[in-house]
Amino acid sequence: EVRSVRGLDQKGTIIVYPNPTNDGKVNIVFEDRNVIRDVVLVDMSGRVVKQMKNISNNNIVIENLLSGMYTLRVYIPATGEQTVEKIIVNKK
Repeated sequence: EVRSVRGLDQKGTIIVYPNPTNDGKVNIVFEDRNVIRDVVLVDMSGRVVKQMKNISNNNIVIENLLSGMYTLRVYIPATGEQTVEKIIVNKK
C-alpha cells in the first residue's frame, strides 16, 4: 500500500505518488479543491515535457515518463502562488 507522509510544518497542497516511480506513471493530488491551476512538467535539461492549463479537478495522472528527474511546477493564477515538486522516474 502506498501512503503519503508529510512533516509537521510542511504545507500539504500537493501530493505526488509514487515518487520515485518505477513505471513512468505518477499521480498528482491537489488538496485545494475548486482552484484553477496551471501545471508544467520540465525535465532536467529545461525542456517542457507536459503542460496543462486551467486544471480545475484535484487529481491528475502523468504517464509515459522516461527515466530521469523532473520538476513539477504548479501555478495558481488567481493568487500568484507557485509550488515546485521534484519527481524521480527509475524505469527498470
